[in-house]
Amino acid sequence: MDRDEKAQQRRGRWMLIALAALFLGPLLFSWGYQKLGFTAYPAPKLAGVLIEPPKPLPVAGRAGWPDRRWTLVVAGPCDAACWKTLIDLRQIVRSLPRYQDRMARAYVHAPGAQLGAERVQELDGVHAVEDADGALLDAIESAAPAQETAFAMVDPAGYAMLRYRRDYDARAARKDIEHLLRRLASN
Repeated sequence: MDRDEKAQQRRGRWMLIALAALFLGPLLFSWGYQKLGFTAYPAPKLAGVLIEPPKPLPVAGRAGWPDRRWTLVVAGPCDAACWKTLIDLRQIVRSLPRYQDRMARAYVHAPGAQLGAERVQELDGVHAVEDADGALLDAIESAAPAQETAFAMVDPAGYAMLRYRRDYDARAARKDIEHLLRRLASN
């Protein structure tokens, strides 16, 4: 074997190694990536707290409850923080015009704790739901404790899915709600 043949043989080996690396490299990389515990798509960071397992609320057939819609629920009685939350929810729903037909806002209150007519008119579209028997307020309290929660998100089937703390950020809550509704729109 002369020098030319050895050089050609060496070049052929390197070409084989390069082709093997080109095709097997990504396979080995993905296997190692998975074995080290990395995930390709990490779970989104939610501003709200996921309610696990989702809690069913007794909303079927309840007067004033919006049917077949994602509902942002505020439980009464309404103080200054509750009023701010209701205003924020109005702004969140308005800022998502694409999903307005899928969303509703509800203020659930005990008998005698309803909002004044001018306040309801100012909120433009909030559903005032009077809970005469207290079952709905009790279920909301068990899913989202009132001393910790500003509002909760209820799915169209009546399950409390997500709750937001009293110190929530309205922009982050809007992002969460938009992300959730965008994901569900593809289904």
